[in-house]
Amino acid sequence: MSDTTSMQMRQIPARVATVGPGPVPLLVQLHTDLTALAADYQLEGLGAEFGRLRLQVVDRYDLEGEFDSEFADAAAALADASVLASQKTCEDCGAEGRPRFRGDQLRTWIRTLCYRCRADRTVPDTSLHVTATDFVPGGEQ
Repeated sequence: MSDTTSMQMRQIPARVATVGPGPVPLLVQLHTDLTALAADYQLEGLGAEFGRLRLQVVDRYDLEGEFDSEFADAAAALADASVLASQKTCEDCGAEGRPRFRGDQLRTWIRTLCYRCRADRTVPDTSLHVTATDFVPGGEQ
């Protein structure tokens, strides 16, 4: 596996399947913004937890081994904005939603859902599909 392929496997397009379809537009925008900062950015992790996105961007160092604080600050601000927006975005369809709680005596699940997706949990919304063109500038939207 080449270095480029390895790096791409640690970026958002390779990991988008770990979350539902709802936050995909947020992730497409975050990928675009992070790529503008540094084309070789990498993620430590990406997922959904407690009704919101969970993601960490890997720190960058220059050739002399110095920490790139400007990148870290900008990347953290972009990631934080995406996480905050995901707390109001339905995980299933991408509409405006809010955290919903469900559970029993042993476990509790928190998912951000819109009213429609919460009311109709028997029919999943499959209208939003993720393709590679979602992450290509000028790709079909």
